[in-house]
Formats: sequence, structure tokens, C-alpha cells
Amino acid sequence: MKPVAVLSISVAALLLGAARSATPRAEDQSGRCAIAFNPASPLRARVGAPPPDILDAYRRSGAKDVRPHRLTDAEWKTVDAAIAALPRVHRDVLQRHLRRISFVDASSGAGNALTSRGEPACGEALFDLTLRAGLLGESLTAFLSGKESGLFADDGSGMTVRIEAGAMPAAPYILLHESTHIVDGVLGLSEKKDAAFRREVWDAAQSKAFVPELATNPINGIAWRGGAKLPIGDAANLYRGLRQSPFVSLYASVAPSEDLAELVAWQQLSARWQVPLRIVVRRADGATAFEYKPLEAPAVRARMASASALLVKAN
Repeated sequence: MKPVAVLSISVAALLLGAARSATPRAEDQSGRCAIAFNPASPLRARVGAPPPDILDAYRRSGAKDVRPHRLTDAEWKTVDAAIAALPRVHRDVLQRHLRRISFVDASSGAGNALTSRGEPACGEALFDLTLRAGLLGESLTAFLSGKESGLFADDGSGMTVRIEAGAMPAAPYILLHESTHIVDGVLGLSEKKDAAFRREVWDAAQSKAFVPELATNPINGIAWRGGAKLPIGDAANLYRGLRQSPFVSLYASVAPSEDLAELVAWQQLSARWQVPLRIVVRRADGATAFEYKPLEAPAVRARMASASALLVKAN
């Protein structure tokens, strides 16, 4: 989740990603600038303990038992596999611009990933990436379903929402999404007003506003866009709105940067590993009230292709 401008760190800020300052610039004895990591080192070598301000941010968000997490051997395998699965453009950009990857133990629901942009060092933009360690043991289905549940309030209807993504673990998706934010932060892709993925979706004059044709869509009022939680009994109507939009997910509607990250992540997951994506709303008796497969929508597929092409061209 890309760094966003916030007035204070909160649960929402950690979920969406919050910016923090950093001072990675250092001077050697000759007065020349030295970056505080070796840009030639492997990405796995950037794994390190989170700095105190990151731990404090999690605590202020309401997380309990916050502490640095040391990866187990099994977790290292998960992290290594997720890094190896990144597209070439992502690995190239991270090699030059990722300063640190950290993992924290924290109660669930208090934020999953925090991409932090620091002050440039030696003319290079630098980023830190912090992940809740519990993600390494979650399936993508469990992660997405849990995250989506934050949009809804219980109304006694017994309705449920499940985001189904097969047996895929969550880690590759998380790293794809977050590293796309870093690529975007370096190359400025989502800010390009003429980018194909933005056309007929995002208002050119307002950073997070939809074009007028989408302004009345129910997705415009979700909690992630500043609205109130929706009674879960109205979930089917909300997802009908998503089906009428060009977004691959509700989270993609937060901002152009999240739209790009979701498009790239799902393009990779679907093309390389045939990961499915199915949204299912069920009634209290288990009967299906609504079902939608965003990856099969022509508008979504076209925008995934345009986002992928934008990355290749920019690199």
C-alpha cells in the first residue's frame, strides 16, 4: 500500500500505507555521499529489524504485542520465493531503491504492510517495507477476505463475503502489490495523467476523484474512500457496482496508485500462476446471493494489460 498523506498514524493509515521520514544519507570522511546500504547486495540481505518509529506507528494504531519478528527457516523460504517471483522490472528497481525489509509481530487488524519513503540519498529515492509477520502463514483467500470484512458492519442479516483466490499463499501478492508502489514511487507511473489505465476512470484534475460516469457508483462511498461501513446485507449491491466498474477490486478504487498496484499484481498472479479471483456473497443459509469473477471482465483484462505495458515501457 503506497505511502499516503496522513495527519496521524491510525489503523486506516497502516492498512493503506503511511509515509514517514528517514535519513539514510551519510557522509564519509571525504564528504562524499554514501547510501546506508550496498545497492549491489541481494534483496534478502536487506531484511532487518524495523526501526523504533515503525514499531511505534503500529502501537499507535492499536496493535498489541508489537515487536520485531525474526524469520524462521520456513518463513525465509516463503520470503525467498516471493522475492524470486517478482517481475524483472520490480527486482531491478528494488535493487537500487529498497533500503530495508522488516517484519513485525502485531495483532491482526492493525495494519498489514507499510511502505515508507525516506529522504533521497545521493540522488536516489529510498524506501523501507514493513510487513506483519502473520501474513507469511496466511492464504491469499484468508488475507483478502479478512481485509474486505473491514468494509462492512454486522446488521444481523447473516450475509457473508468471501474473496476466493484458490490455494495461493498471501506473500507473493503482498510483495507484488507493495513493490509496485516502490516502482511507481521511483518512476511516477500512476501520476501520468495520460496513462492508459487512468483513462475514463480517474479525474485528471483531482488526484483521487473518479470521472463523472463513476461518481454515482456505490463503490465511490466505501470506507476505504472515506465513507462509512456498509451494512453487510447491502454487500451484493456494492459488488454489482464493482462489476459495472473497470476496477479489479474494491481496494483498487482507493487511488490511482492502488489501482495500478492491484492491476499489476493480479495480472502477474493470473498470467503466471493462473490464480483465480472470485467474490462470493452468501445468505445466512449458505445460498449464493451474488458471485463475480473480476479477472474474466473484458474491461479489467484490458486495463491489466495496459498497466503491464506501462511498466515495461517506463523501464
